[in-house]
Amino acid sequence: MEQTVYRQQLEGMIMVEHVIREENYSMPNRHFHDTYELYYLIEGESYYFIDRETYLVKAGDVVLIKPNRIHKTSLAKVSRHNRILLQITERAFEPFLNRNGFPALDELYGRLGRIVSLVEEDRDRMQALMLQIGEEIRGRQRNFELMVKVKLLELLVLLSRYQGDGLPEEEERMAYTPKYQKVQEVVDYLLANPESGENLEELAGRFYISRSWLSRIFREVTGFSVVEYSNILRVRKARKLLACSDYSVTEISEQMGFESITYFERVFKKYTDCTPLKYRKEKREV
Repeated sequence: MEQTVYRQQLEGMIMVEHVIREENYSMPNRHFHDTYELYYLIEGESYYFIDRETYLVKAGDVVLIKPNRIHKTSLAKVSRHNRILLQITERAFEPFLNRNGFPALDELYGRLGRIVSLVEEDRDRMQALMLQIGEEIRGRQRNFELMVKVKLLELLVLLSRYQGDGLPEEEERMAYTPKYQKVQEVVDYLLANPESGENLEELAGRFYISRSWLSRIFREVTGFSVVEYSNILRVRKARKLLACSDYSVTEISEQMGFESITYFERVFKKYTDCTPLKYRKEKREV
C-alpha cells in the first residue's frame, strides 16, 4: 500500500512530496533531472543507487543528489518506508541565498557529500521545516513565496552544520562485496563509454561473466536492467549535445549508438517526458 500524504509544487522553484509505503517499492522512470534533490527518510531503510554506488540509507538520513545524477531507490529489509522529498530549482533560490551570504547549492552539496546522518535532536526539526514548506505552498497566503525561501534557507543552514561529518559515514554505507564490485566495473565502463551501444551479451563477454549472471546482479545492485542503465546514460549525454552543440537530432542519435532515430526519440521521451527537438528548443530559450 502507498499513501501520498501530500504533494505540493511551486512551478519553477520547488516541489515537496511526503509518501508512506508499506510494501516493496522501486522508483519509477524519472531517474535523473535538472533539480537538486533532498530526500529525508523518516522511518525504514532503503537502498539508494547513485551513478555508480549503492548506499544503505537509514531513518534520520538525508540524501543529497545533484542535478543529472542517475539514481534509484528501493526498499531494504524493513517494509515500512516514510520519506519526504524536495526537488529544488537552484536558479529560483540562488539570488536569495547569495544575498544572505549562503553558498550555492552545488558548493553546499559538494561539502556535505551524499548522505548526512542527522542527530536525534535535529530530526524533528528537519521534518517540520520540510512540512512547513509544503504548507506554505498549499496555503498560498500573502508573501508565501518569501516564506518558502526563508524555510528552505533555515533547512540548508541546519544541514550546513554537518559539513565534514558525512563522508566517513557515507563510505561505511557503501557495499564492497564481489557482486557489487563487479557491477561497479561494468558501470564504470558504461559511464566512460555511453555511446558504445553494446548489448548484454557483448558486455558479459567483455567482463568474462555469463549473460544471465550479469543481468541478475546488475538489477539486484542498481535496480536497473543493463539496457535501462545504458539508455539513461546515452540520453543524459544526448541532452548535453542537444543543448550545447549544433549536431542534428539524427547525428546525435548516431553518435549515441542508437539503432534508429525512431528508437532514439522513443527512449529520449521515456526518460525526459519530451522529444529531442522540444528539449533543444526549451534549453535554447532559457
